[in-house]
Amino acid sequence: MGAKGPDFLVVGLQRSGTHWVAALLNAHPDISCFPTDYFDKGFGIYNREIVGEVYLFNTLASLEPDAPYNHTRPLEEYLTKHNLLFADLVPYKDKVSKTELYGMFIERYNKICEDHRQGKKLVGESTSDYVFHLNFIDSLYPGIKKLCIIREPKDKIVSRHFNMLRKGKKTETHISDEFIIDYCQTVIQKEYESLLAYSGNIHCFTYEQLSQEPQQVLKSMLEYLEVSIDNKIIEYMIAEGDFKKMSANDGVTGGRERGQELVGSVYRKGIVGDWENHLTQKQVELVDELVGEIRKKVLVKHKLL
Repeated sequence: MGAKGPDFLVVGLQRSGTHWVAALLNAHPDISCFPTDYFDKGFGIYNREIVGEVYLFNTLASLEPDAPYNHTRPLEEYLTKHNLLFADLVPYKDKVSKTELYGMFIERYNKICEDHRQGKKLVGESTSDYVFHLNFIDSLYPGIKKLCIIREPKDKIVSRHFNMLRKGKKTETHISDEFIIDYCQTVIQKEYESLLAYSGNIHCFTYEQLSQEPQQVLKSMLEYLEVSIDNKIIEYMIAEGDFKKMSANDGVTGGRERGQELVGSVYRKGIVGDWENHLTQKQVELVDELVGEIRKKVLVKHKLL
């Protein structure tokens, strides 16, 4: 009998705290969720560093004719990335049918998930770009539970800006109108469109709610996942997902208080409303014009307003 595979997925959104969500869930005694941060390590036969997310579904989706433009990854990236966990399967792309190829990747993915289960009731995996492929995910794992964290788009834009600076993919230290327009049109709007179009099994909540009312939001998440809910457990989860604890693992410096900025860290600042420090009033109006209406529709649909 093959490995069972994941019980749930954290599917997005980009620059919205998916690693934070994974760390919170991973602290529950009945849940294993990976990666909990950018420096997560696997276990057992996969005891090699897994840097970032696995990107399974948006990689396999690259083989689908109707996959969203610019939100897939070529299968060949597995030859050099993700610690070669799928590297030996890539050559089969031109040797077997697509159905057989998917089966091979799913079998491997299930083993990786089971390796992370560590005897717990549930195991889940987190990759922010999965939000673009919700129906495709269901075609491979029918009805699988999905968690999605939604963040104020202006904070997402600021987070994206600093993340690209950190990676050397952007040299302009200011946030231009062109940068805002591109990110809103190619990512944020597409994320919202995907959530609006999807009618399957998904539980959404906001970064702002999780920051301000963590107990309440975590309780709703645990109810959705159907695991034990206890105030002591929830407090422990909050402590394990604390910004100071997570930023201590960033490889740059020791832990920092939420709001204490370190531009070179993947955990830069971790606060709500940082956009007020970086966007002009005209840029705020531009973001609202581009994605304000569709964002409201998403929040209404998922009863977040």
